[in-house]
Amino acid sequence: MGAQKHGKSTLAGALPAALEAEFGPSPDPEGQFVTSRGPYHLHDCPGLDDFRSRLAVGADQLAGVLLVVSAEDGPLPETRAYAAAAREAGVARIAVYVSKCDLVEAEEIAELIGLETCEMLREEGYPANKVPMMFSYALDAARDPKSKKGRRGLVQLAQTLDTPFR
Repeated sequence: MGAQKHGKSTLAGALPAALEAEFGPSPDPEGQFVTSRGPYHLHDCPGLDDFRSRLAVGADQLAGVLLVVSAEDGPLPETRAYAAAAREAGVARIAVYVSKCDLVEAEEIAELIGLETCEMLREEGYPANKVPMMFSYALDAARDPKSKKGRRGLVQLAQTLDTPFR
């Protein structure tokens, strides 16, 4: 979940192929990826209304959600709306992927975006100090799934999702 143009679709497209070398092939490369813990199913929701409708019919089946926030823009009002919708639907587990970190001039900028996102999540009722946060970019992996540079952050994301978080 996340604002438009923050990299959700790029990430969702890159994960299955990039993680295949690390964890094995996905049973369904369209919408699934595999980690050491097992398969994950992705729902790349193209907008807030689609996300809300998916939550309405299956929030109880979600193990958690991944909030994608662009390091260029930070959390936008749309980002907050996604977090609020997830909280209202009872989604307890949330992780954050700060995307497009290769496009900011200094690492500190991405870290500030992370802090701003944690504050926004705290305001929405999530335990911000327990929310796992990854900083990376998926475009290299989307272009070339065998790229070690692009794959590194996605493997870290998969390993983080495999750990219990609240």
